[in-house]
Amino acid sequence: MREMLNSHFPFFLLLFLPVLILEFGMIAAQYSSGVGLNSIWSFNNYLGSNSYSTVASTVNIKLAVGLFGFVFLISLISGLLMTGIQFVGIDLLRNETTFEQPVTKSFTIFNNGEYFIGTLMISIITGILTFLWSFLLIIPGIIKGYAYSQAIFIYRDALDKGEKIGYFEAIDRSRQLMNGHKVDLFVLGLSYIGWFLLSSLTLNLLDLWVIPYYNLAIANFYVKIHDDQGEAFATIFSDPNKSEKSDDSSPHDSK
Repeated sequence: MREMLNSHFPFFLLLFLPVLILEFGMIAAQYSSGVGLNSIWSFNNYLGSNSYSTVASTVNIKLAVGLFGFVFLISLISGLLMTGIQFVGIDLLRNETTFEQPVTKSFTIFNNGEYFIGTLMISIITGILTFLWSFLLIIPGIIKGYAYSQAIFIYRDALDKGEKIGYFEAIDRSRQLMNGHKVDLFVLGLSYIGWFLLSSLTLNLLDLWVIPYYNLAIANFYVKIHDDQGEAFATIFSDPNKSEKSDDSSPHDSK
């Protein structure tokens, strides 16, 4: 993934640009909210028992609620965009699309109503299920989160093949697909902690490279385990001469 990213970096920079803009905007909003809330809190303390402190407290609460709503909305849009971009990453790996029109491809999730609704519904359902499993302590919830992680990709693949499956069926297929691979995905995530820590030292400017790198790896993870357990797709890394060599080999060579 690093090799593919470096080879086509201008394309991927534009592809991920809407998400990166939202990320930097959210960071700026959270920083500003911290400054704003601290100022109001100081003003409220200064007024002490004065009746005007009630007004300050009301403003404080309204501002906090408004900022929470703003951050939640930006996070939702960013998450939907990122899922669509991961779809593009999967298609690139399978040679089903080209390194062209990155800006249009950025909004894949919004350009297809079935993708949008399916992604939204599966995210809500898996979120609820994971939350309910978390009541049995945190660990079961985390395990189920990994088990359900490929449901959206499975649902999208089914749509592209003209196969109508339900949201719960996609989740169940994800659970089966992830048998024996949950630790793999966990370790994959751990391997990027150093990159994200390094990016934080650059005021998140390194995210311009790290976020595409990580999400392309997530797309490649799905392609890899899907090819191992299900219908194999030719990928961008496939050797086009492999089948020819196999066909040309004689019985003597095969021994």
